[in-house]
Amino acid sequence: MDTRRLIIAMALALGFMFAWEAFVRYQWMKHPEWQRPQSTEEANKGQAGTQSATQSAAESATRSAAQVAAGPASGPAGSMTAQAGTMPSVALWRVVGAPSSAPPMGVILGSDDKTIPLVLAVSPDGAGVDSVTLKDFTKEVKKPDPYVFQHRMNEEPAYVRSLATRWVKIDGQAVDLWSAAWQVEGEASARSVTYFVDVGRGEAVVRVRRRYEVTTRGDKGQGYEVLVTQSFENRGGSAVKVRAMINGPLMPIRELDNWDDRQVVAGYWDEGVVTVGHNTVSEFTPKETSKELIRNKAGQRLLWAGMSSVYFEAIVRPDPMPEHRESQWPLYMASVKAEALNPGDESDKRQVVMTFETEDLEVKPGAGSAVSLPMRVFFGPKKRSVVESAYYSAAPLGYDGTLRTTSSGCGTWCTFGWLITALVGLLRGFQFVLRDWGLAIIALVVVVRVVLHPITKRSQISMQKMGKMGPEMEKLKKKYGDDKDELNKAMMSFYKEQGFTPILGCLPMFLQMPIWVALWSALQNTFELRHSPFLWFGPVHLTWIADLAKPDALVKFPHSVPLPFGWHVSAINVLPLLMAVVTWVSQKYQPRPPAMTPEQEQQQKMMQYTSLIFPLLFYSMPAGLNLYYVTSMGLGIVESKRIRDHIKEQEEAEKAGRVIIDAKPTRAKKKGVKDGRGEPVKKTGLAGWIEKVEQYAKDQQGKKPKR
Repeated sequence: MDTRRLIIAMALALGFMFAWEAFVRYQWMKHPEWQRPQSTEEANKGQAGTQSATQSAAESATRSAAQVAAGPASGPAGSMTAQAGTMPSVALWRVVGAPSSAPPMGVILGSDDKTIPLVLAVSPDGAGVDSVTLKDFTKEVKKPDPYVFQHRMNEEPAYVRSLATRWVKIDGQAVDLWSAAWQVEGEASARSVTYFVDVGRGEAVVRVRRRYEVTTRGDKGQGYEVLVTQSFENRGGSAVKVRAMINGPLMPIRELDNWDDRQVVAGYWDEGVVTVGHNTVSEFTPKETSKELIRNKAGQRLLWAGMSSVYFEAIVRPDPMPEHRESQWPLYMASVKAEALNPGDESDKRQVVMTFETEDLEVKPGAGSAVSLPMRVFFGPKKRSVVESAYYSAAPLGYDGTLRTTSSGCGTWCTFGWLITALVGLLRGFQFVLRDWGLAIIALVVVVRVVLHPITKRSQISMQKMGKMGPEMEKLKKKYGDDKDELNKAMMSFYKEQGFTPILGCLPMFLQMPIWVALWSALQNTFELRHSPFLWFGPVHLTWIADLAKPDALVKFPHSVPLPFGWHVSAINVLPLLMAVVTWVSQKYQPRPPAMTPEQEQQQKMMQYTSLIFPLLFYSMPAGLNLYYVTSMGLGIVESKRIRDHIKEQEEAEKAGRVIIDAKPTRAKKKGVKDGRGEPVKKTGLAGWIEKVEQYAKDQQGKKPKR
């Protein structure tokens, strides 16, 4: 019964955890007074962003040279340009004019080139990115609309535009550049463009440049890497100190229905190895609105940072400057910060932005003394064939580590990375043969069940023996009462007489746990499952499941139905309900004592009631994951019945004086029964390890338990 109690405890703990999280979220939204009031600086920032967001693209494109020369209004950088009217005797740095014959214009890179897998739309406002379109992927199931991200949402202010230069500080004075109209320098090509803006004070001028260059599919980065260079050229007569703040990428679109999969990711240098940290959107709260990323808790320096979802990510890698090539991390970066724009909203509605701030950089006069800050920006899928390639997986990139950030919590330490990779490889192999990802999942279930069958069989036999010992154990409890030492000695002696090892009852569960967690991780972040249907062969659809990466949704509701504790239901999902049925049936086939005590009967009822938790926990899980568990439990019922029938047949044969042999020994077994000296050959591998554990448990039975 120890195994059943463990299962009950785990199920109740999971149920309590989900219920508590929902309760806290509900109470938080119910009491807005708990949220921290917005500071004056934040309010001004939001107001400035809102006003800027109302400007249309047409107004930006027709901004006159006189307006540009006047400089931008005071914005989120806290620019001092607005004080010019109150300090006429001091010349202040400001954006200076550009030729009126060259109005600001946006540029599209890679649109007509099939060798480039993405389309990059660059904006003249702050020389930022308006959008990134991935040509090879679609947004919805079976629809031609391409996947587009890195574009601002309606509620996001203009100053957070992806990769835009937010401001520069020259000799300590800040000048806003996010609203300045940058000009194209020279001629833009299909693969590259350079923008510039001049910041002047009297005769002194600092030219700020931003260059974008897209790469091709044949490049080592497979075309998903954009080369970005920020540079500063001093056209005056004396050296100046320049500091800049550059926006990071914006968050990808949310992909999952069961939880918000968007998160901030960062890579750190750990003596030649890249360690990856991550923060989910829910971690940005009114009590902690921002997080500094330049160093992690272990003090390791930042290599790169970005935004990620379960299937896509955008990562900025600031390369070391040419004179600092011996260093792996960018010495010129002073701060990399992630900040929530609306931390008081529900987690799935929060928007988190990122900024990169440089140190004070000395820029000497002359074109040859320009300071350049090179960056590599990844805009692409979290596909194993991409991020696990030799280029992206090697230090100082190590982007393959972002695959493990999706499975937070137990998924990060209950299993092994190599096990996840092996299971994904098996899944791909089955899909290559069966041509259907759903059938590949079912085939994977069969393989795992076959591999674990010896362990499952031992567990079933152990539980069957333990069930029969129930009445005898009750007699021992009544005999020894509260004398725990004598009771334990009597129980161990009884186990030894019966040839029973208690540890074998729980051992299969602990052996299977890493496999289950690895499968959980593999199925929920395998990119190929995205938009993959189950049993759809051309126009013939044998099931209603159109996307194995999302709930199966047999019937979709026009509006989500609210439930207690802040939960919502937007469709009728069949697979979680079917899982509850097979779980309940599976419990019916569990071994039971011939004469159960009232306590054991109560435990059996509780086990049956726990099957009602599964529809709640798995209702919004991906269909591929639910398909795996339904198939696994269904095969488990058949397997359990066959094992019980075999045990029953063996018991009847023993009563009749006959002996049943499971199978004929193989040739290897016949050869390896004894070695040259007549000694038994030791088992190796999993069988040998189980034998050692069993022997250790038997050795412990005779020892007196410690108080």
